[in-house]
Amino acid sequence: MRILDKYLLREFAWPLLYCFDAFAMLMIVIDLFSTLDEFIQYHARFATVVHYYLILFPEMFVLIMPMALLLGLLFCLANLSKHNELIAMRASGVSLLRLAVPLLGIGVAATLAVFAVNELFVPRARENADALRNSVKGRGERGVLENYFFANSVEHRDWYARRFDTQAFRMDNMEVHDRSANSTPVRDIYAESVRWINGQWHFFAADVYDYHRMQPLIRVAETNFPDIKETPKRLAVEGKKPEQLTTTELRRYIRTQRRANHLAGLARYEVNLQNRYAFPLTCLIVVLMGIPLGMRVSRSGPLLGVGTALTLVVAFYFLNNITGAFGEGGRIPPVLAAWLTNTIFAGVGLVLLVRAR
Repeated sequence: MRILDKYLLREFAWPLLYCFDAFAMLMIVIDLFSTLDEFIQYHARFATVVHYYLILFPEMFVLIMPMALLLGLLFCLANLSKHNELIAMRASGVSLLRLAVPLLGIGVAATLAVFAVNELFVPRARENADALRNSVKGRGERGVLENYFFANSVEHRDWYARRFDTQAFRMDNMEVHDRSANSTPVRDIYAESVRWINGQWHFFAADVYDYHRMQPLIRVAETNFPDIKETPKRLAVEGKKPEQLTTTELRRYIRTQRRANHLAGLARYEVNLQNRYAFPLTCLIVVLMGIPLGMRVSRSGPLLGVGTALTLVVAFYFLNNITGAFGEGGRIPPVLAAWLTNTIFAGVGLVLLVRAR
């Protein structure tokens, strides 16, 4: 690595760190407006509050990094221009593309980091944070879904449980309603508890209404139904939102639903899957745009850089949310919904970079 590359990386690192810290503090303060009264009401300890935001940090990291990269880069280039260092570099024969190499390298590294964090930590972050808040209130446990409901349109079966422990494979106050293809009731099961034992669901203290029998009501202390084949793992996935699933779980869910020809609501999962790959690339795109923009706004001072960065961030998230909503609503293909904003801003960045040469 050349001395120039090390110098540019060092000059970029400090503004990036400052901007990241500023955005992180801002997001924490905004979140505190809705959670502080709850922490005070239930006498949460300071360590618990810190733990709560440490759990949420991966989600904040993913959202903050593109904004911090853009604003930090504009501050970096403005500072270099202020001391005429950019002019000296260009006068010594260093091209703009050569200057951009270490900066784009940071964009690539940030893209990989955001993708890894978004895949490994973010899907569980909000679930774990909600579990911690519930524990502060004296209710709820990690891995437990309250008022669980799943409508299996393939098997024509509805599941409901007041409490579903996805780790112990246990349901309490559970109902299963089987129906025919034309929605005629076939069988209703009400059980105090249900447990997954030896590859089957076992129903305890159950009332079974079988509408094909002369005496439909059957009361049993314990029973199982071989035709009920939904596994705890599948039911746990069905009870989560798309953003709470990993890419592997999303692909498996989409593949299963398509195989069963159950397409209603599937676009939301497909858009979310595409966003897992599209959003991390935002880090590289903002660096690509920030380099030529930084060269321009550096002559007018950092305030213009701040305004430019905020305008671009708002425009990006606004357009990304609109295309995402259209994609989830089935108005545009999921691939287009996830990648359109990136494509537009990447194109703008390339045009600006070519013109800046």
